[in-house]
Amino acid sequence: MGAAVLVIAAAGPLFALRPSDQAKSANSKAVWMTVSSLKTGQDYYLEVSEDGRAVLREENAKSVVTRRGTIPVQLIKDFLRETENSEVIATKNIQQHKAVFYKGEMLKISAYISGELTLTEAPLDKFGEAFSYAFGELHKAVLKLPVETGVKSFLRAEPLEGEALDNFKNQASKDGEIKTVETYDVQKVKPLMSAIKDTNRLIPLENDEDVKHLEDFINTHQLYGLRTLFYLPSTRGFFKCEVLEAARQSGAKEQAPGKKAPATKKPAKKKRAPAKKE
Repeated sequence: MGAAVLVIAAAGPLFALRPSDQAKSANSKAVWMTVSSLKTGQDYYLEVSEDGRAVLREENAKSVVTRRGTIPVQLIKDFLRETENSEVIATKNIQQHKAVFYKGEMLKISAYISGELTLTEAPLDKFGEAFSYAFGELHKAVLKLPVETGVKSFLRAEPLEGEALDNFKNQASKDGEIKTVETYDVQKVKPLMSAIKDTNRLIPLENDEDVKHLEDFINTHQLYGLRTLFYLPSTRGFFKCEVLEAARQSGAKEQAPGKKAPATKKPAKKKRAPAKKE
């Protein structure tokens, strides 16, 4: 069994929508999760909306596959109900339920509780049989979705706090002053704004135009990092942002050097330069 990561929230698009769908989906409840296996290193990302829409991103060492479509609404309603009633999530304590010798699935859950986005990590068996059953039925349904070939990539933002934030400030400050980006400017890049609002959620970059818009933003504000892994110091907080592949065929050539920023290596001692192009 592996480790699982689950995130829940309300509001925000499940994936890029036609203009006619925007109003309908803006207030939809949604649930998103990343399930990772500690043994194999494989993971998948799953997101569903209460109106039946779903997206699944599966990744292993050789390939990345994205699926999108609709699944039975009742399955989602059942899962949302079990999630909202969970006492584990209501504790709002990410450390409380960790099990040192647990070898099953771990759920890392972000949920809006009374309007506040909370984060909890706990073993799946702590949620009870009803929750585990609803989770399993949901997963089986999304595995049947058709492969999506249209979406270009995904953007994910994670908040920087504590030691991670201190490390970023120490490294970035060596190259000069860390300039904070105003929220007004972030709002001009809708996927980026969505990503920092709903942290850990995969926000689609649907086409080349979306990707270029994000890269232009990185260059303009001389953000620390690379174009696929960069850091955003904003008036809403500090975030680590990553652009993930939406598709990669088995046996395809690995990413070229420079696509990912080494987490343990020191940055080049230059003034913060625009993100690298490959």
